[in-house]
Amino acid sequence: MKILLTLNKTYRNVSDTGHAYVYTPLQELGHEVYWYDTVDPEEKDYDKIIEDFKPDLIFCCMTGNHFITPYEPWNSIKRETVAGRIKTFNWFCDDTWRFDNFSKGVCEYFTACSTPEPDYIKKYKDIGYENIILGCWHANSKFYPRVDFDKKERDISFIGNLTPNRRRFFDSVDVPVENIFGVSIEELFISHSNTKMGVNLSTNDNDPFGKTQMKGRMFEIPAGAGLLVTEHHDAIENFYELDEEIITFKTVDEFNKKVEFLLKRPKLVQKLAWNGYQRFLKDHDSKVRLKSILKEIEKI
Repeated sequence: MKILLTLNKTYRNVSDTGHAYVYTPLQELGHEVYWYDTVDPEEKDYDKIIEDFKPDLIFCCMTGNHFITPYEPWNSIKRETVAGRIKTFNWFCDDTWRFDNFSKGVCEYFTACSTPEPDYIKKYKDIGYENIILGCWHANSKFYPRVDFDKKERDISFIGNLTPNRRRFFDSVDVPVENIFGVSIEELFISHSNTKMGVNLSTNDNDPFGKTQMKGRMFEIPAGAGLLVTEHHDAIENFYELDEEIITFKTVDEFNKKVEFLLKRPKLVQKLAWNGYQRFLKDHDSKVRLKSILKEIEKI
């Protein structure tokens, strides 16, 4: 299949995960891929790319944010969707806080779309959009170096910027969690692989209501064969077995108790991390996720 990937190569001036998580696995699945960078495309005439490349599928991750991705070709994509000669698809990322003010207003621009939230399938269908697919976050294990569990450098870490809500959380916990931020994509992969337990906080600071959501870190931590210790989100049980493959918490007190318990039992941490890693490879590796998504698009 010829796929016109319409996706940002960078995010806020730093390299993003699109190359590792989308472009590379699509190629490895045997597809011919042209990457149109919505931040700074080499060829800015999107219609010319369509005519020259003649894609079978336009695969997008559109943000609707002109300041982050100034070259999103909305009109061209809508025109192809209406014409019906090329299937178009968009990967939505933040439906728990962007469905009402973004996703539901632009989903009709595409032949099909995906949501990371199982509960939002019904929301799309309630507004009359039927071609909605569950397409959660994923990570490409190929880019995560294998590190023997006993040789991992950190017992527990959080990899990401400390937003105000995150800082308040870590200031209130009793256990020492190493924070890693400001690293390159390559260093991010290595850092995940070098931690025995990785923490994820599911609340997005951009959400004025403070709801939890599915996050990419929920899959990046197991990709590095670390134990995911995540703030609970009601959809997480669709992707992992709780207390068998990952650990969840709802309060600071619960986090403290569970992590203190786990820090004293490294063999248990190793067992749970291995279970989560095997589940990740089976269901959540990038090639697995993308292959499944493409099959769903073909049915439409």
